[in-house]
Amino acid sequence: MLSTEPATFSTQARPFRPARMDWLVLGCAGLLFVIGWIFIASATRGSSEGWCSGLALRQLVFLAIGLAAFVAVQRVHYLTLLNWAPALYLACLLMLCAVFLTRPVNGARSWFDLYVFKLQPAELMKPVLILTLAYYLMYRDSYKRLSGLAVPLVLCFVPLALILKQPDLGTALTLVPVVFAMLYAAAARLWHLGLLTLAGGAGLVGLWFTVMKEYQKRRVLAWLNPEEYKLSEAWQLLKAESAIGSGGCLGTGWGTSAKSGLNFLPEKHTDFIFAVAAEEGGFVTSVLLLAVLGLLTFGALNIAARTREPAGRLIAVGMALLLGGQALINMGVAVGLLPTTGLTFPLVSYGGSSLISSWLCLGLLINVGVRQEPILGRETFA
Repeated sequence: MLSTEPATFSTQARPFRPARMDWLVLGCAGLLFVIGWIFIASATRGSSEGWCSGLALRQLVFLAIGLAAFVAVQRVHYLTLLNWAPALYLACLLMLCAVFLTRPVNGARSWFDLYVFKLQPAELMKPVLILTLAYYLMYRDSYKRLSGLAVPLVLCFVPLALILKQPDLGTALTLVPVVFAMLYAAAARLWHLGLLTLAGGAGLVGLWFTVMKEYQKRRVLAWLNPEEYKLSEAWQLLKAESAIGSGGCLGTGWGTSAKSGLNFLPEKHTDFIFAVAAEEGGFVTSVLLLAVLGLLTFGALNIAARTREPAGRLIAVGMALLLGGQALINMGVAVGLLPTTGLTFPLVSYGGSSLISSWLCLGLLINVGVRQEPILGRETFA
């Protein structure tokens, strides 16, 4: 955990060193993308498109943009990026406000149509929020007091409220465990976090009566009683569960989901890509995805464990929880452990904003790993 005493760093910040890149994290990220792209190509292909659909080709374009963002992040020291965090945070807040001026898509105002792809400001807010929290928490001790948690919580819940209003409940709820993990890593008191957890539980009840739309409430009810909603809100969930079960050990084979019930499942290449992978690749592919995700999360936490600089460690913890947690929620929805939320599987699901945001997160994570700051004063970690 972090100490509250500031550390002293050398005036010569360490440069980018490719030899120190965490190849385990990058290798796992690349493998997740390859696996995802294979099943995106399968889920979206049509008889007139051959083996590779237009959406699969677009995903390669998004990958190129994401890799460009990854490289760009490496060019700037993460401590310099931290100085830009407040400005980036305000810019993302403005985008979250401006998105309400756009036309709704499926009842939600969440995207800017850039013609090449639809930019989702909420995806950009994820890495920026982690940067902003690291900027605020790195040398303060006010969060040792319950009242001192007010500022980091406000920093989180202002964008969260805007995202909820779009409405995008899944993305909003993804941010909550990230904030708690960063506060825990910054040595906030456990009983304070426990009180906040209880308050959050009460807040979820309040969301039901104040913020949640009728279709969101029906999704929760359909999760609790799928048989009653099997022809409406629970239809996606039941189809996904059936597809996963039919995959068996080795799967039904690439391309077969186009002939199964998943062929008529909306968003199977985004929110339910895990169901496609489990049906066509079977239990083996499901375990492979879990194993690679676990290795990526382990690698990210390992970067946090060996980073002695407070802000860098907080960034690494936040990125690990964001990528790993969102993927687990996506898989939990597909197998019926969680209500349908409309959340993508990072690096695996189709989507420009999601993929670019994921590579930005990886860029910040690797940036921390390759620039281990030398500490000249007392160590800042207990």
